[in-house]
Amino acid sequence: MIPPRTADTVDIIATLFDGAAYLGALLASLNAQTHTDWRLWLRDDGSTDATAELARQAAARDRRIELLDAGGVRLGAAAGFGWLLERVPASARYVMCADQDDVWLPHKIARTLAAMRGAEAAGEGPVLVHTDLVVVDEHLDVIDPSFWHYAGVVPEPATLRRLIVQNVATGATVMLNRALRERIGRLPAEAIFQDWWFACVAAVFGRVVAVREPTVLYRQHGANAVGARAVVRPRWRELPRVARDAVAGRARLRAEIARTATQAAAFLSRYRDELAEADRRFLQAYAGLPRYGLVRRKVEIARLWLRRDRGLWRNLGVLLRA
Repeated sequence: MIPPRTADTVDIIATLFDGAAYLGALLASLNAQTHTDWRLWLRDDGSTDATAELARQAAARDRRIELLDAGGVRLGAAAGFGWLLERVPASARYVMCADQDDVWLPHKIARTLAAMRGAEAAGEGPVLVHTDLVVVDEHLDVIDPSFWHYAGVVPEPATLRRLIVQNVATGATVMLNRALRERIGRLPAEAIFQDWWFACVAAVFGRVVAVREPTVLYRQHGANAVGARAVVRPRWRELPRVARDAVAGRARLRAEIARTATQAAAFLSRYRDELAEADRRFLQAYAGLPRYGLVRRKVEIARLWLRRDRGLWRNLGVLLRA
């Protein structure tokens, strides 16, 4: 039986898949949190290893943990988190997401909750709080002390125009307040990742708050659902190689543009009547990117996608491949 909740209770959701090798470390890091008033809701996504059994054992040992679905239908990460979000008690004030292969630093919940309460004290409405991460290898050796540096993430300003193009909120760091959860409702099938959709909703109807310190050891092991990709920072003399690599990655970039365009169309469809006119026009134009001819597509990419904070090389690579 899950213990009764208080005003300080934080609910955590985690979807699991073949994570037996790492789940124990995540659970140990939750037990080491300085903020101990948490509830963990688990769903196994059809694992073929011992993940579901380990989750059952954890729930049997700790009343704060509940396994809602063991060995369920394979939904994938985004849909699995959406499924869990719908089943967290309506009385939950704050919800966090956890990835099975990460390790939470001891102050993670306390630090994130403090930032959330500071944001709520400044004004009512939906709030999403997210933090930086430490990029580590499979054995938790540090690759980079800042994921934002490693991947070239610039977390602010968190506007819809920026977030539709590139997510800045990593799922394993986010906290949602009740107002944001109610605004999100059911996660649509077109959402690429749950954290991406959450951030877009928060940017339009509330606030996205970035905490500029890491709270998670972001483990890289070759089987991550997303994983961390290092940003390339080449020198001028490397321009020919950059151009060749950019052209070689054309199919991958166009597929990414198509996916983000589909997500933009879904966002427009759901919230059209509540959006500012400028946001509606932006989403309409962005949703049409895959249908445009070569010249118009590059013109629209330059207008809608490119940003100064992405740097010359990344912008050039996008234009060459789009």
